[in-house]
Amino acid sequence: MATSTPLLQETPRPVRTRPLPVRGVLRPQRALAGWHRPALSILVAMGVPNLLLLALGRLDLAAYTAAGAMCALYAHRLPQEVRARTLGWVVLGMAASTGIALTTAATTDSTAVRVAVAALLAAVQKVVCDATRVGPPGSVIFTFIAASSAFLPQRLVEVPAHLGLLLLAGAFAWLVCMAPLLLRARTPAPRTATARATGPLTPRFGALREALRPGSPLLPVGARVAIGCALAGWASMGLGVGRPYWAVVTAAAVFQANTTLTWSRALHRVLGSLVGLALFAALLPLTRTGALALVLVTLLFQFGAEATITRGYWLAAVCVTQMSLLMPQFAHAQPAGRLIADRALDTGVGAAVGLACCFLITNRRAADRAERALAAAVEVGAHAAKLLTPAPTPEAASEAASVLPAQAPADELHRTRRKLSGALAELREATDTADGEWWQRPLPVRQISAAEQQGHRLLAELHRHLERADEQPPVAA
Repeated sequence: MATSTPLLQETPRPVRTRPLPVRGVLRPQRALAGWHRPALSILVAMGVPNLLLLALGRLDLAAYTAAGAMCALYAHRLPQEVRARTLGWVVLGMAASTGIALTTAATTDSTAVRVAVAALLAAVQKVVCDATRVGPPGSVIFTFIAASSAFLPQRLVEVPAHLGLLLLAGAFAWLVCMAPLLLRARTPAPRTATARATGPLTPRFGALREALRPGSPLLPVGARVAIGCALAGWASMGLGVGRPYWAVVTAAAVFQANTTLTWSRALHRVLGSLVGLALFAALLPLTRTGALALVLVTLLFQFGAEATITRGYWLAAVCVTQMSLLMPQFAHAQPAGRLIADRALDTGVGAAVGLACCFLITNRRAADRAERALAAAVEVGAHAAKLLTPAPTPEAASEAASVLPAQAPADELHRTRRKLSGALAELREATDTADGEWWQRPLPVRQISAAEQQGHRLLAELHRHLERADEQPPVAA
């Protein structure tokens, strides 16, 4: 087994800028497998409460049930037990942020204050979701619900009841997402050693401490979101938009892991919103025929957003724009011309301000994160190589007493494989993030490539060792 490549000491590298892509940015991609799960889940989780409220004549309460129903978009790629816990935390997090937003709406009439609260919530949501790796759709749904809730007509006495509706809808969304697993016949699988190392990385709430420590690469991201969302909302307010929450949401939505991805997302967001506004105007005769048509068209576009999100964000943005314009009309019809004008202005301002903040507030710590990830991957790889080193011969046993035998305990091999897999995943994510920053020093590309190649070879070797261990018959007592 080859030994680990040492982390080379390099002289300081000059900072350079990255070119921003233009060609191919809007090209549709192939849909990811399993796209139908969140699409069908949100269709049921959103549709049942909406139709029930329609039957009761209380569609004005749909904004609160929608906040809980949106939780059905999360955790579809996680194992059963982890999915159940994660969805529970998502519902509680949605209730907490929405409660703050509703309380703000009930206690102040200041648009500037509401924008500031929505921006701070957006920054906290971004840092928490990124640190815990909650997975798609990330913080943008939390921000959409919280920012819009901060501008809902609200009395303080109504907040508990509205949060109760959110929690009820969230509990129903939990049941919808867990139903396929709860109804499936559960045959316990043998708990082999290999079965215990497998599975995706799960959200780690202890990582929040790391995200908030001085020097964390997520702190500049949080600063970008807070400043960008606040400036976007205030700029839109200054241009005459009475409820500029969509500018806040747009700025939050365009913020990605680095400047290159933010640039691409801004292009997608603007194009999708403009197409969506044109489609909204074309569908006005249909959506104004009655409340049932309004609900059904909204559900259709909710499904469409999830069906297209993995093919191209701008396609999903077309559908999201419909939902954002149709749902506020559940309570009462609003002038279409003013809606379209305000939304177009909010989108342009939010995208422009968000992108400008990414250029001005650069994440200089992204390269530091990549280099720390490289060092960690090299260290774990060295330990894995040591575990896989052939056992010394009896003659050499005295000289190699510190070398672990090849037949290391299975639990140690499993722990090492998990650590190495996580280290390689962090190295790839950190490298991609730093490589897409517009103003960043060059990365040690050769060392990163060597660490990744060796790490994957070690993972394959660990897997072969564990498979052979599983195939061996148990020792008789």
